[in-house]
Amino acid sequence: MPTKTVKGGKATAEFETRTITLRGITYTMRELDVDEYEECLKSAEDERGFAEFGRLLKMMTIRAVSPSPAARERPLPYPIYRTLEQVVNVMHFSDLNEDAPEASDDEDATEPETVPNDSGSPA
Repeated sequence: MPTKTVKGGKATAEFETRTITLRGITYTMRELDVDEYEECLKSAEDERGFAEFGRLLKMMTIRAVSPSPAARERPLPYPIYRTLEQVVNVMHFSDLNEDAPEASDDEDATEPETVPNDSGSPA
């Protein structure tokens, strides 16, 4: 499994999860791994091998959301599904920002040291 961050000497391979409660039901969305994404892409392909984005996002939403919208006895109301789909979309298709470096014990170590030139000679 890919490593996402390294902090304090420990590697964390935890996938991001988000929880949302809509109309009294709590849904948890999780990041898909590369293999799961590829499976969703393959299942979204038509007979020409083209995967329409809307179909891909539907496959990803079914896979990433728990309880799965596909496992319901009754159809999921569209406003709820669309909200879940938006969260899945942002989780998977937004670029991640680089993690900020952690502050060291020596606060001055992050700032370049400036030493005045009192020697009278040109620098």
